[in-house]
Amino acid sequence: MISNLAKPLIILLFLISNSHASEVSFHGKFVQGGIIIGHSSLAEKVFFDGRELQISNDGNFIFGFGRNHKKSSIIKLKFPNKTETYNVDIKKSDYKIEKIDGLPSKMVTPGPELYERIKNDRVLIGQALKEDYQSEKFTNKFIWPSKGRISGIFGSQRILNGIKKNPHGGLDIAAPTGTPIKAIADGKVLMAEKGLYYTGNIVIIGHGYKLKSMYIHMEDINVSKGDKVSQGDVIGTIGMTGRATGPHLHMNIYWNRIKINPELLLEM
Repeated sequence: MISNLAKPLIILLFLISNSHASEVSFHGKFVQGGIIIGHSSLAEKVFFDGRELQISNDGNFIFGFGRNHKKSSIIKLKFPNKTETYNVDIKKSDYKIEKIDGLPSKMVTPGPELYERIKNDRVLIGQALKEDYQSEKFTNKFIWPSKGRISGIFGSQRILNGIKKNPHGGLDIAAPTGTPIKAIADGKVLMAEKGLYYTGNIVIIGHGYKLKSMYIHMEDINVSKGDKVSQGDVIGTIGMTGRATGPHLHMNIYWNRIKINPELLLEM
């Protein structure tokens, strides 16, 4: 068990063998929605809950926990002469639940005439999330994508007319239409599309090792699929396209198609 899991941390685990001592570090929060950047100079393979992770040339690797991740996880590191296994506790997060009744039905459930359009939109997004981009800069500090008021947080959920809607999977930043949106890190544009039903104008950027950022409800898009971007590049502007009631940026962070709390990444 690793203690102090609720705090930002760097954990050093000293693994002693007959011939050498290796150092393993984990940086981040072991909490639902958290993201961890690990490092080992000598591990040949790293597994997270049975899934083998990619290891960079510098010995870095990354993994994360979804909104409802289980109470514990297993991290296994294979070295030339032995294997080390660690059981780590994952702190439970508390999420805001909001109930709203008396809404018109069209605001709760889209009409059947929209089903095919929504399905096609999801296919486009899914294809982009399947793509990967090889970059080893995922260990660099990430920057906030825009300035504004935080109007929506990760994990919150609305119950509309008694129907549970999908939990809020990202971070909302409210700001006037036209406010610049910046790439939070170096990467490659995996998707840049306009006019999707829910998301409106959308950009997805791959940052390497299955880490991706998604920007939606944009007004303008300044990039195209396949473009390479640098941290701080203006990729577009805040808007209220798609299903949005006011101008804001909704940003999702994905690791291996799992939604991660953006604030926990930006605070690292």
